[in-house]
Amino acid sequence: MLWRYNPNTKIELQRKYPVTSSDFPLSDIVKAIFESKSIAIFGDYDVDGIASSLILKNALDILGIQNKIFLPEREEGYGIKPVHVKQIKAEGFDTIITVDNGITAFEAAKAAGEAGIKLIITDHHEPLVHLPEAYKIFNPKLYRGKYQEYAGAGVTYLVARELLRQKNLSVTPAMIQLAGLATVADVVPLDGNNWYLARKGLELMRKQPIKGIKEILRAAGRNHENVTGFDVGWIIAPRINATGRLKSPKMGLELLLHGTNAEEVEKLNKKRLKLVRYYLNLIKDREDKFPVYAFKNCPRGIIGLIAGRLTEKLKKPVIVSSVNSDGKAVSSARTYGDFDLVKAFEYISKHIDITFGGHKSAAGITYHVKDFKKLQNLLNKYTEENPPKEEVRDLDGILTKKPALEEVMAFDSFEPFGYKNPEPAFLLEGTITNIKADQNWQLITVNGEFGLFLDGLYRKGDKVKLIVSPYVKDGLVKLWVLDENPVILL
Repeated sequence: MLWRYNPNTKIELQRKYPVTSSDFPLSDIVKAIFESKSIAIFGDYDVDGIASSLILKNALDILGIQNKIFLPEREEGYGIKPVHVKQIKAEGFDTIITVDNGITAFEAAKAAGEAGIKLIITDHHEPLVHLPEAYKIFNPKLYRGKYQEYAGAGVTYLVARELLRQKNLSVTPAMIQLAGLATVADVVPLDGNNWYLARKGLELMRKQPIKGIKEILRAAGRNHENVTGFDVGWIIAPRINATGRLKSPKMGLELLLHGTNAEEVEKLNKKRLKLVRYYLNLIKDREDKFPVYAFKNCPRGIIGLIAGRLTEKLKKPVIVSSVNSDGKAVSSARTYGDFDLVKAFEYISKHIDITFGGHKSAAGITYHVKDFKKLQNLLNKYTEENPPKEEVRDLDGILTKKPALEEVMAFDSFEPFGYKNPEPAFLLEGTITNIKADQNWQLITVNGEFGLFLDGLYRKGDKVKLIVSPYVKDGLVKLWVLDENPVILL
């Protein structure tokens, strides 16, 4: 990773989170919702989709509007489809509201129109040139001059807030927590409006967490009173996602709603970690600029995780595919640096038959395995012509001594950290003065006072240059290693 000195930083971080207007033209959508007698909420199988569904359900319950959540299983694929419209029609609902999906649901919109069902789409994914013929559509990315980077739950929160405001009611603490959870989990930029929403959610989790969040933290051995952005992104969210990846998102829904099955979900999360490690150990780097790794019947729920880990390790965009018996390769892609996956797949689609959707940095793509070599060659060609530029991060300072507890605790006012709001980063240079290790870990002491865990092979007396982030655990200052091999720009 590339790093540069920021001449304006001190041990006290200087960061601002300007909140811009979030008053979108929602009157038509709100009116359509109030005119509905029974609403099917159609979400997604990840944290964002589940949280979005619960936010809208909470608002509709308060307003006394009949509703039911529908979540697709991962095997059904992402997004609402005609088969779902048919199922919802059979259950007697007159309106469908999508959350965290729908902006490219052309076939489902057509099916809803033919079935006489109002389809209201709320989504945050990238819209195409043409939009589905839905009854109403709300996606912040369709509005210039407004904040556009909300997670799906952030979009749903705006709709729910406006619904309640029309009746002189306020959003609930649960709705704010769910929106904050999904905002961190979906890796949207934690700047401006998103940071504010995530921060309010974090504060409420510490004071009065909803039952599901409290139970997840308890089962993971964490105290909700000290919850951080790390806990939200790396403890809470992965466990909810594990239900949709390896079993059913309905389990994650019930966990968040009622706090049930926390221990079973904890076991599921451990299984997820074990599976990811297994597939990562099978993979070796190749000379390809944008490698595609395909496995027969790899659990679809973990291919995105594998791709994410590989991108970090290989420092290039990656696709991981799960190939079924018919040769269909359902795949997940993760980017590196500023490389735009959507533009790359638009180029690929002109040459071979693929379907794709998602964001610039994370996307899904499906192709036939017979096109594997052609796909790989096209990706290499496109990446050669459009090489990713590595992200450059700012250093917040240089550690010459261990920071005081009070100094590190002051960082909490900038939590939660995440995408576009990175954890504090400091340069630590020195000599290894002690090493303790076993099969699973290696504790290194630098300059006689800095204790930290490193992955590389080191010997006593070695010189090291590290990028670290201080944090507090059990009342003590610890150091998290961000980069063992930094490249520092002068």
